[in-house]
Amino acid sequence: MARGRQHWWKVAASLALAVGLLAWFFSRVPLAEVGRTLLGVRAGWFAAAVCAALASYALRAFRWRVILRPLGSAPTVDLLGCTAAGFATSAILPARAGELVRPLLLTARTRLPAAGTIASILVERIADLVTVLLMFGVSALFARGTIAASALRPVRDAAALALLGVAALLAVMFMLLRRREAAVRQLVRVFPGRLRPRGERLLHHVLDGLEAVHSPAALARLFAWSFAVWLLAAAQVQWLARAFGLEYSLPTSFVLMAVSGLGLAVPTPGGVGGFHAAIQFALTSLVAVDLPTATAFALLHHVVCFVPVTVVGLAYIAAVGFSPTRVRELEERAAPPEGER
Repeated sequence: MARGRQHWWKVAASLALAVGLLAWFFSRVPLAEVGRTLLGVRAGWFAAAVCAALASYALRAFRWRVILRPLGSAPTVDLLGCTAAGFATSAILPARAGELVRPLLLTARTRLPAAGTIASILVERIADLVTVLLMFGVSALFARGTIAASALRPVRDAAALALLGVAALLAVMFMLLRRREAAVRQLVRVFPGRLRPRGERLLHHVLDGLEAVHSPAALARLFAWSFAVWLLAAAQVQWLARAFGLEYSLPTSFVLMAVSGLGLAVPTPGGVGGFHAAIQFALTSLVAVDLPTATAFALLHHVVCFVPVTVVGLAYIAAVGFSPTRVRELEERAAPPEGER
């Protein structure tokens, strides 16, 4: 009962945060001007951006296959459907619920081990983080033509930190894999005494996922797919900008995407509020776009990123008959018994 109340408090807090951020987002600009800007959007470029968004989710599914290869194979239709279902769930529910639904739905469809599919999502997130930081760091060096002069120095400083962060993250990852048992013994000490057995199992699941890319060839394949995913996402930003009559190079588009993507770290359903505010800030502060255009762009960018994949994902969930009860059953099965790793 207490756990249920805590869950609903988190949901309520997430929704309240989304409402507050959206209110601030809209309060800064006359809505009539935003409406006029939206009416002037070029439909062809908007459609191209939608296609790029859907294609990027498809590439994510194919990259997932590479990560899952040590566990077994999965049909393409289920990889595509589960990927869409996961992002659809995260777009509707708080706390990134799709990060759990996606691997467990694939487990239900293919009988791949739940612990392994869950660990694969962590590998994805690490690959995304490294790729975005690396591409942001490099892109910042080539985006001088359109980045505002006042913002260029902070952007380049952030890019330098991003590249250092990539180097540190990769070093830590390889150290953990090379000295796995010793690393787990050291890291588990940060957990309170009664939580250490569970913490140890969690750390081993994390490292099990990383084992999928322990070889140079596997790592190269993973990052080749990751660069393809994020290049297409940057093209999506570029094409949506053209729908508003804005012309940006691919490096500038990637800088905008990386900065605005910070809004997804805000724990609201589908990044609502935080995502919008971050895009609005990126456009007005980095490339000097007027506030009504930046606001209209943020609204359509959110639609492009989340609405089509949510429709596809919910249709897939309905077609296969997946339920919250099934999620809980598979989640419990994924946790090893207390005495096991």
